[in-house]
This record gives sequence, structure tokens and C-alpha cells, in this order.
Amino acid sequence: MAAFDAGGDAYQRQLRTIAVGSAALLAPLVALNLWVTVVGFDRFDPDDALLPSLGSGTGTGIEDVAPFVGAVASSIAAAIIGFYVAVVTLADRFGRTVPTVGPALRAALRSLPRLGLVWIVGHWWQPLMVWILVASDIETAATLGFWIALLAWGSAAATLHTVPVMVAERLGPIASLKRAWSLFRRSVGTALGFVGLSTVFGSLLLLGLALLAPALEASGFLSFGGIAWLVQGVLVQLGVLLVMPLIAACTAQCYVEVRLECEGLDLLLDADAAFDDSLVQRDAISDGAPA
Repeated sequence: MAAFDAGGDAYQRQLRTIAVGSAALLAPLVALNLWVTVVGFDRFDPDDALLPSLGSGTGTGIEDVAPFVGAVASSIAAAIIGFYVAVVTLADRFGRTVPTVGPALRAALRSLPRLGLVWIVGHWWQPLMVWILVASDIETAATLGFWIALLAWGSAAATLHTVPVMVAERLGPIASLKRAWSLFRRSVGTALGFVGLSTVFGSLLLLGLALLAPALEASGFLSFGGIAWLVQGVLVQLGVLLVMPLIAACTAQCYVEVRLECEGLDLLLDADAAFDDSLVQRDAISDGAPA
């Protein structure tokens, strides 16, 4: 809970920097997800000859490919946003000079190859999970959903600290994954609890926004007519723009809380300030990001 409190506080203090940079990075994803929404509402007829079906039990062609691409792209975007927000929030957390939007964005974009490798190694399960859910019929997907959710929960917790480690400790992708695993073993309950709570909070917010348009119509307050589905999709994407950076800020703060609890990071920082000698130099990163 301390991570959520500190992350929300940092998010509020650096709202403009976080919101502007995150919106720039998320713009392609928002467009992609709106396209997926269009496909989901059958707003045009797919050309089944152009795209192969991933599964025989569901739709064909583009209906299968669209949600798969959208889900995987969202996961990759979350890693990029996580890096960008960590650069800003960790600098704010340690009282360093907080980089502006431009330098923080450049730092995130320069890290794309490393983030891609981290995503492949740490999130190998996600394309598999999405493919199983997309390619299976409803009964099979419902049966596998519970076990897939457990796999996703454990895997996300085990790699929770990877991106903050890359930002704060300037480690490579494989070393960051090993370091994140080391931190996870020292704080299994914290990582599992954080992933579970952040999933619940984020899902509830997105669900509330998704149900807003139908609720307004049901109450008679507003009528969207034939574009209700599009309004609902836009509201959900606005939720993504809010939830994804907020969870990223809280994740960075969770990394700090674990290091404070397990490694006495506060003592290193106090010594660094007292002796004016960087005892945590290995944690420094470029572009004004924190030690």
C-alpha cells in the first residue's frame, strides 16, 4: 500500500510530464485498440482470404488476429511506458532533477532494444496466453482461464522490478531480470500482493469507464444512438491513458519500497548526502534520472 500511496503522490506532482509523455507513447496503441474495438463490434466485413485464422473454434481471419495483436501491443507499450514513468518518478522520489518530457522520452526510446529483449524473456507467457484464449472456444477458454491467470500472476510478480532496475541501476536486460528475481525472492508477498491489487484497481477503473456510456443511456441522461459502441471504446482508451502511467509510477515506487525494506537503501542515500560522495553511483542513469 505504501507503493500505491507514494506512486499516486509522485503521479500527481509530475502529472504534466507523465501525462504528456505517456500520451505521446500511447497514441499508436490507442489507435490500434480503437481499431480492435471496431473489429469487435463487426463494423466491417473481414476479408478471410487475407489473414489466416488462429483457431478453428472462434471467428476467422481478422477477428482472431486483431485481439491478439492488440493484447500483445498493449503489453509491450506497458513496458515502454513503465521505463518512461520510472525515469520521471524515481528522479522525483530521490530529490534529483526531474527530466522534462523530451529527455525522458529519448531515454525510453533509446532503450527499446533492451526493453524488447526483457519483454521476450520475461513475458513469453503472454502471447501464449492470448493465443490460447483467442484460438479456443468459450468452454475451453473458461476452463483454462483460471490456470492462465495464475501463470500470469506469478510471472508478472517475478519480473515486476525489471524495468525499475534497468532505470535505477543501469543494468542490461538479462542482468536486470536476474536482479528483479533476486528482489522478488526477498519480497514474494509484496510482489504478489502488488500485482494482484494493481490488476484489481486497474480493471475496476476500466470496467467503470466501459459501463459509463450504457449507464448514461439506461438512465436517459444521454443517448448516443448508433455510436454508443464507439463512445464506449473511446472511454476505455481514456482509462488506458490514465491507468497505465499510474500503475507504472506505483511499480517504480514498489521497487524503492522493497529496496528500503530489504537492502537499507535509505542508509546509502543518507550517507551519500552526508559525505557528498556517490555511494550509490551504480544506480545513476543519464538524462537527469535518479540514483
